[in-house]
Amino acid sequence: MHSPFNKKKDIIRDSHVEGVGLDFGSGLGTATRVIVKDENGKILFSGHNTTVLPGRVALLEEMFGIERNVQQHLTLNTILGIPHSETSTVLNDSTKKRQTLWFMAGNGAASKEVQGKYYSPKNYETKLYNPIPLRMVPEGQDLSASERENYRLRKIIEVNGVNYIAYYAKKFDPGNVILEYNKAEYLPVESDTVPVDENDSSHRLAGGSVLAYIDFVLTIETEELKEYFTIKNGSLDGAGMSEVGMIYASDLPNALDDNRYELAAAELFAKVTTENISFQRSSVSRMSSYKVYSR
Repeated sequence: MHSPFNKKKDIIRDSHVEGVGLDFGSGLGTATRVIVKDENGKILFSGHNTTVLPGRVALLEEMFGIERNVQQHLTLNTILGIPHSETSTVLNDSTKKRQTLWFMAGNGAASKEVQGKYYSPKNYETKLYNPIPLRMVPEGQDLSASERENYRLRKIIEVNGVNYIAYYAKKFDPGNVILEYNKAEYLPVESDTVPVDENDSSHRLAGGSVLAYIDFVLTIETEELKEYFTIKNGSLDGAGMSEVGMIYASDLPNALDDNRYELAAAELFAKVTTENISFQRSSVSRMSSYKVYSR
């Protein structure tokens, strides 16, 4: 996949269609690049992301208003064992809106036998290989109401005979659509749409492309992911991340869990895999941004 992105920018960029560059040829989807940096600005990984099967199906359903075929949807609610009272309703009613406003992390893509090796996602996949809770606290010490606003995919898990509350998804703000030509803001003008020969340089947009994209920040705070490793292993030895996934879902009250807001009909939209990114220090955090281009 060829990409003209500026490598100097401190970003995670998500390439939602495998094998798609920014040539803006025929196709359906988005194209981006992924760069992961640590808190000191050091590049830890550079690569691409893939829109997996649920995301590809969703693009077609939403764009063309197609009724959902429930049998074609394998939800994270089912995979993670987090049932939602509204999942069936959402999947059976195409007017119910779902959005990609949540992300999750895991550590199943890096090889345990070969250092630096990791497994690339395939477009038929539906989940992270080994999802890790972003937050994990004792059952009687749940997050505050304000903290819970940022997290979803909540379930009780047992470690060494003790129950913990785990949250697998975190919210992000995608911001607004940006239209850009030659690094300047572009607004559509009817007079730009006229027949133009390929070698005609008289048109004001000749020789370039109008980019349409969103640019948003993903943050993994110092306490996130580490609680899981500390509880499971007794320390941060071996703590790391090697996969990040974007989640497509409806955020609705769940009658099966005291009407807490939870993700219904949640599916993995896209994922990126990397070599292991260490979290073995308590002060480690990751602040990155996704730049997602529509093509």
